[in-house]
Amino acid sequence: PEVYSVDATWARVLERLASRGLDRNTVIIYLADNGYYMGDRGFAGKWTHFEQSQRVPLVIHDPREGASRRGASEDRTTLNIDLPATMLDLAGLEVPAIYQGRSLAPVIRGDDIPEWRSDFFCEHLMDHPKIPKWEGVRTQELKYARYFEQGAGYEYLHDLVADPDELRNLAGDPAYKDQLEHVRRRTAELRDRCASAR
Repeated sequence: PEVYSVDATWARVLERLASRGLDRNTVIIYLADNGYYMGDRGFAGKWTHFEQSQRVPLVIHDPREGASRRGASEDRTTLNIDLPATMLDLAGLEVPAIYQGRSLAPVIRGDDIPEWRSDFFCEHLMDHPKIPKWEGVRTQELKYARYFEQGAGYEYLHDLVADPDELRNLAGDPAYKDQLEHVRRRTAELRDRCASAR
């Protein structure tokens, strides 16, 4: 039912734009601001590091692009901070250098992009007595999270290739010692970079 309602709403938006002659130059962006558990893992809410909490849909319709790009799917990692830069770029405006995100316009066009992000920093710092704070990094292959207000803290390391459902915590696995050290360092590096930009 949820997918049907999204499709039906999308159709109404397109029909309204067409009725006003705006359907050939209006870009539509659909996304959610966060994931949600809906009972997965026995959780409600959206405050942990697992994919159900982090991953969201993103659909961009640019009628100015050719038919060959319609329905195209990309596996590049995109973030919600990419949207302001994308909107300005699609409107033909300059993207301020202080923006952390990257324009997705080249991705939408299907341009050859030699370098794209290979990881990103994520954190949840809301002050709530029942919701733990955490920080971490996600790469294409690994996800690391450090919950840091529970005594000694808790670490999670997931191999997203071997275990895409994130059912095993590999933080204590000696076979992943080097990967764990790498994502620990990368988390600290990205956290400090974000803090200095604030």
